[in-house]
Amino acid sequence: MNRRDLIRAFAALGSAAALPSFAAASAAEAFDSASASLPWLKPFKGISETGQDLRCDALAITGRWPAELRGRFYRNGPALFERGGQRYSHWFDGDGMVQQFSFDGKGVRHLGRLVRTSKLVAEQQAGRFLYNAFGTGIQSDSPLQGPDSLNTANTNAIEHAGRVLAMWEGGSATALDPKDLRTLGPVTWKDGFQQVPFSAHPKLDASGHLWNIGTSGARMIAWHIDPRGELASVQIGDSPYPGGMVHDMAVTAQYLVVPLPPVKLNFDRIAAGASAEQAFQFERQEPLRILVMHKSDITKRRVFELPAQMVFHVGNAHERADGNIALTYIGASDHHSLVRGATARMRGERTPSGGGASTQWVLLDMKSGRVDAESLTDTVEFPRIHPQRVGLDARYLLSASSWLAHGSRQGLLFHGIQMRDLQTGKLERYDYGADAVVEEHIVVPKPRASHELDAWLLGTTFDAKRQVTQVNLIDARHIADGPVAQATLPYWLPLGFHGNFTPAG
Repeated sequence: MNRRDLIRAFAALGSAAALPSFAAASAAEAFDSASASLPWLKPFKGISETGQDLRCDALAITGRWPAELRGRFYRNGPALFERGGQRYSHWFDGDGMVQQFSFDGKGVRHLGRLVRTSKLVAEQQAGRFLYNAFGTGIQSDSPLQGPDSLNTANTNAIEHAGRVLAMWEGGSATALDPKDLRTLGPVTWKDGFQQVPFSAHPKLDASGHLWNIGTSGARMIAWHIDPRGELASVQIGDSPYPGGMVHDMAVTAQYLVVPLPPVKLNFDRIAAGASAEQAFQFERQEPLRILVMHKSDITKRRVFELPAQMVFHVGNAHERADGNIALTYIGASDHHSLVRGATARMRGERTPSGGGASTQWVLLDMKSGRVDAESLTDTVEFPRIHPQRVGLDARYLLSASSWLAHGSRQGLLFHGIQMRDLQTGKLERYDYGADAVVEEHIVVPKPRASHELDAWLLGTTFDAKRQVTQVNLIDARHIADGPVAQATLPYWLPLGFHGNFTPAG
């Protein structure tokens, strides 16, 4: 398949993946009514369709914010769910809004801006949704111009080589200016590769190289971006599970490691008028495949087959001294969070947290394909490691957790964090309390630190009682003590998915 055929195939998939239309005129009112008694659901309302920027030049600080913590903390997630009397029915469908928290040693500033994709601009001008989304059908005769007609840029944000990349699953990365989050436009890494997917979970290694994949149908793309932000290489190969869902990946010194969970979009059900809950099929008879490809030649590969699991997010992978590959990821028994969880919350309904169990699989040598596995018992998501250990042996795995210090509370997503010592199994935890909804936390190394635990844990929470968003800073060596400092916004933000920190340079 040549480049031109590949791009046409991606565009065709974007059109075929549209779900049937739905009667949405009263969906916004239905959400407001259903969520009235569940204050923690407020962020799922989303921002106004006018798409106003959010700005606060001085967040209220409690505790001691370290003067040595300087840089920019980015978050990205779906934010705009309603337009022209319609409301998206799936959480993943909203237009992306990048949040930037700036730390200058004196205080904390916030700026939040919608990513001005071609989709957003066209729908703002029309005053209505024009294109089918991941889990919502929209009646429209607007022609698709390729995958970026559907691109919401709503999943992750990372600053690399002087620009912020806002990323989505099935289209281009969108570049933003880190000074003011102004949208610069879609990124084309190479002539002829316009709109070829650059997925939402690239891995930035310690030397500044960015590795990523893109998938569609039977094709898989492997991207390598150098520290200057220029394309080092792009490769096209075949997927061992065509049409399956691929969300995250890992890197090692030599390999790209890609989980391929047994989840497919059933086009026959879509044509028959299926909802999102009915259209995504978890094929229990199929294994979870782990695709391991050589970075320099992705045709040199090994596929490992494991028991069927749903996998969204990877912790890390590294090559051991014996040549085997150790991989950590979050595995769930089914795709509940993709279908029922992500749609119920958009209707204003209570639903379980939707996490999985952290799992460490040791993938043996590429010749035998043998697997040795260890599953851990906890309910977590959003795994993160020390950024300088990406692709190397990382001892500590940070995640959002449903563990509670006192009692249980179904339906509040995550309300704590935990750090797991992968060598000893020891857990360090902190519960933010009954009114908190916890988002992804990341590891930020302290200046001139060498140990993995000489770091801060940085992340956001939604205070359902006060209806505000907070930025929290925890010492990685004293997690149980909770935040050493918090910065509180005078407003709430839509719940996001992923983000990263860039030290001040």
